[in-house]
Amino acid sequence: MRVRFLRIFGASSVAAKAILFAALVAAGGVFAAGGALAQEALSQNGAWSAYTYKEGDKLVCYMYSQPTKKEGNYKKRDDPHAMVTRRRGSSVAEEVSVTSGYPYKDKSPIKVQIDGRGFKFTIVQNEHAWADDADDEKAVKAMIRGNKLTVRGTSRKDTYSLDTYSLKGFSKTHKAIVKACP
Repeated sequence: MRVRFLRIFGASSVAAKAILFAALVAAGGVFAAGGALAQEALSQNGAWSAYTYKEGDKLVCYMYSQPTKKEGNYKKRDDPHAMVTRRRGSSVAEEVSVTSGYPYKDKSPIKVQIDGRGFKFTIVQNEHAWADDADDEKAVKAMIRGNKLTVRGTSRKDTYSLDTYSLKGFSKTHKAIVKACP
């Protein structure tokens, strides 16, 4: 099993990567860490936004969205989001991930549904969860055709969240990251 989050950014600690990742998503603009990372807007369609940045000499493209509806019995959490990442020249075509805004319960799969079709995101690290390698492509295809994505997760405190995302604009934004990072 690989820990995908470790490949997203070149920072050395998981905590630093989580902070950097949250800052990138929250900023939605240009962010520089020691001059090493500067993202550029690529596309914005419907509920989805896409950006690119350089990881060494490789171009990375990602798209993300925030939920249109947040439900659950939690008291406080940071902003959740769903994301698809592509790296130009990588052997892994795409990675689909979700972030809850709270640490997920250990060994608890995250339940993702795309228009009622279920996916389990079993690679979990703190507040981040990824589809298994075999499910990345299936999830992206379902998102291209779909209308609604839901994510249900359980926190370490046994609270739950149910986030609903619109897939409006997903297909067009996805085409933009595929073109930029073939």
